[in-house]
Amino acid sequence: MKTLAPLLEELRKSIGSSRTSGVAPTGVPGATFFWNDEPLRRAPLLYDTGLVIIGQGRKVGYLGGRRFQYDADTCLVLGVPVPFECEVHVDGGPLLGVRIDIDLTVLSRLVVRFGPQLQLERADASSAHPGVQPLPMKGELLAATARLIESLQDPMDREVVGPAALEEILYRVLRSEHGRVLYDLTQHHTHYSTISRALERMHRDYRESLNVEELARESGMSASSFHRAFKAVTGESPLQYLKKTRLLKAKAALVFEGMRVEEAAYEVGYASPSQFSREFKRYFQVPPSEAQSLPYSDAP
Repeated sequence: MKTLAPLLEELRKSIGSSRTSGVAPTGVPGATFFWNDEPLRRAPLLYDTGLVIIGQGRKVGYLGGRRFQYDADTCLVLGVPVPFECEVHVDGGPLLGVRIDIDLTVLSRLVVRFGPQLQLERADASSAHPGVQPLPMKGELLAATARLIESLQDPMDREVVGPAALEEILYRVLRSEHGRVLYDLTQHHTHYSTISRALERMHRDYRESLNVEELARESGMSASSFHRAFKAVTGESPLQYLKKTRLLKAKAALVFEGMRVEEAAYEVGYASPSQFSREFKRYFQVPPSEAQSLPYSDAP
């Protein structure tokens, strides 16, 4: 059976970086290579919508009481952005993988073309399902991912084969047992897609004073129904999700933009720097002044 590890090892060599962890563009829009040579303890990070595919090593993720292991045999499908907690294991070699963004234009085109054949229509649009699911890496999904990685070594293949392989990967996920995680992003009258749009609002306007009642009203739902659907999709309550998102955005501002603690607090919507510092330390186990010591500074 074909494995991704040798292909990703060649890709790592071609990059030529001496860094022990990092991310790098592949040359195919929507696909990013990542690696980590050392194990990392469990720590928070923000995962965006996409697929996380690992060819070597493994990750263990935690979300809302659920535990995920994703490795050479299992990828992770994320239909919504989530504040995640994750640890890295490098058994038998460094962690090597690719992250694939969800192109909604391509996804919608596939759904329009094959929708009825996918048999994913839902009679009860008011029920929500988790927005994160593990999926076996096997068969045609594995083969399409291998074609994507193989195409990266040749400029012409990268331009022609790469995008075609990305589209096939989305198609294979749509046809899988967890195809609904992506399919429902294209449906506009389900609780899942409604929560997805609420998440877009939260990530766009996290600096503002958002409240559950306002988000529920904009979503056309009662506050209680919104809360239930939100937790079903993200594994978090709306307030906990917003707080974790703000803290993760603050971490990025501290690490990548060199902001001072007070600046980062105000930047992400905190009125009180002291409250921000307390909540930051509670979440990350270090004060914001030590944010540079936190793992996953290279996470895509």
